[in-house]
Amino acid sequence: MSRFKILIFALILAAIAAGFYFVPRKRPFESYAGRAAEAFQLKEFERSIELYLKALNLYPQHPRTAEILLTIGDIYNFSLGNSEKAGKAYDMVTTRFPKTPQARKAFAHAAEMYEKGEQFQNALLSYQGIIDQFPDSEGLDQVRLNVAMMAVKLNKYEPARRTLMGIIERSPETPIADQVLYQLGNVFFMEGSSKQAIEVLRVASEKYKDSPLYTEMLFTMANAHEEIGQIENATKIYRAIRYTYPNPRVVEKKLEKLEDRLKQTKQMEARAKQAAKLANQAHGLHGAESQPETGKSGFRGRKKDRKIDKSFLEMMEGEP
Repeated sequence: MSRFKILIFALILAAIAAGFYFVPRKRPFESYAGRAAEAFQLKEFERSIELYLKALNLYPQHPRTAEILLTIGDIYNFSLGNSEKAGKAYDMVTTRFPKTPQARKAFAHAAEMYEKGEQFQNALLSYQGIIDQFPDSEGLDQVRLNVAMMAVKLNKYEPARRTLMGIIERSPETPIADQVLYQLGNVFFMEGSSKQAIEVLRVASEKYKDSPLYTEMLFTMANAHEEIGQIENATKIYRAIRYTYPNPRVVEKKLEKLEDRLKQTKQMEARAKQAAKLANQAHGLHGAESQPETGKSGFRGRKKDRKIDKSFLEMMEGEP
């Protein structure tokens, strides 16, 4: 009888063990995920990540894996400020689940994180990842603009310029055209191509007078005029924005400097004319026909910069 009881007891233990073994896997995963979410709400961020990782270790093929990895990355990024670990989590999402909505979010969150941390190369690659993996998604013009801005931060002006021009060529009526043209003018100016900068910014400022960037467009255009010695044009623009530019004192200093420079230039021109007149008299020369025609600017022999493709300018000058 004793042996029989022992056998029954053993069978009961075996049944209990088998029951634990065959418990559906979904319950433990959801249990871990639920506890992790609760820990996050309590601001126990490290504990939350620990529970999420346990769930993934137990069930690596679970349908919510991409979502949980993105959540772990976001906790490291937004709550703990650990960009290195956040970047690894985001990389796992984009590598293992490259075409999912979670991957697009991971690229975007990583790009913003790297940009904020001034890791511009990583930011550029993350923004580019959105374009490469999601070529038909919405908002790509803004993403391309972000790529161009990261290239500017890296002093890669030619790729930045090509990217900006590509946005306009691909979508002339893009809602962010004012931003794109303003940044294109900036890039030309930073490259040292001031005349091209003036052409682009002239079109932008005429077409988008209601843009929040309108005053900035004019300020950069005035800088470009100043750079190539067109003092009167620069002064005229600075005077027009002296009370609307965000930092009026900057414009006032520009005007003071240019007014002194313009005064000196006119004095030099007056002395030069007087010297030429005296020289002509000394040599017995009379009449204006012997004087070389210089025009108002005095730059008749100046070489012109290369022109922007006319078709591109015409495209920009279309109806706003």
